[in-house]
Amino acid sequence: MLSNKKKKLNMIWAVLRAVFIIGFAFVILYPILTMMSKAFMESRDLYDSSVLWIPKNWTLENMGFAADKMGFLTAFGRSLLFTLSGTIMQTFICMMAGYAFARYYFPMKGLLFTFVILSILVPPQQILTPLYLHLIDFDLFGIITAIKGSGLNLTSTYIPFILVSLTGFGLRNGLFIFLFRQFFRGIPKETEEAALVDGAGSIRIFLQIMVPAAVTMIVTVLLFSFVWQWNDMDYASVLLPNERMLPQAFEIFNTYIKEFRMSGPGLAAEHMIKYDLSDYKVLAMLRSAGVLLVMFPLMIVYLIAQRFFVESIDRSGLVG
Repeated sequence: MLSNKKKKLNMIWAVLRAVFIIGFAFVILYPILTMMSKAFMESRDLYDSSVLWIPKNWTLENMGFAADKMGFLTAFGRSLLFTLSGTIMQTFICMMAGYAFARYYFPMKGLLFTFVILSILVPPQQILTPLYLHLIDFDLFGIITAIKGSGLNLTSTYIPFILVSLTGFGLRNGLFIFLFRQFFRGIPKETEEAALVDGAGSIRIFLQIMVPAAVTMIVTVLLFSFVWQWNDMDYASVLLPNERMLPQAFEIFNTYIKEFRMSGPGLAAEHMIKYDLSDYKVLAMLRSAGVLLVMFPLMIVYLIAQRFFVESIDRSGLVG
């Protein structure tokens, strides 16, 4: 009797869990599916009541129009180079910091780790203004001012992003340090002790034992870092105003179609634009194409890395 009752309860729980997961996934995926559907529609499908999800008239013209006005290829190459370089530096520095917090003892370790945790709670936009003021007149303990007479203006260069990445001060670095620290704390100390007995030094233990063991966590942090830097609007706009990254290119495209909408269909015809930009549905269709161009690289990255992401959650946990 008890066994049958337990089976029924397990079945009910499984059904409820499935309904919750499917509903939760639908709420998250619905806007993305709608966006993807509109991006490949022709304008006439927007007013066809029989078209709900699958377009009757497929087209790539919306994507081509958005890519042309965004300068997609140039912005994509620049964003990819900028994001990959920052992501790799950020991940390696955070991994070393996390390992140090997990395995070594040094003065004010607890206080410094408290600052790491606090940095997770502070929005990046809050420190953007003081960071900008520091970088527009950069000095190092007064040495540069003593030599040059004034500080260095590092804005409009890639140097600020290299500095913040190499010093563990980049986007969400506090979270990444915390994740690595938790992961390394979960590795038995006997592994390192055995390596020490065999004559391995600290650097060799870190590079040959700890780094290979942390592959899943490394991929997870790489994924998070890549996504946040790829979507960054604030840091890139303020510190690199003359370089157009992909999110900034989309904002320019969005402003472009808004201006044409305000100017009326006559200006669109003059510029040989076949879209009726005074129609808000057409605007939404073109925006969907632009957003999809920005999101597409991230979707590919997630498809490739999702297995490592799941493994890292399963293996690391939040211990101690």
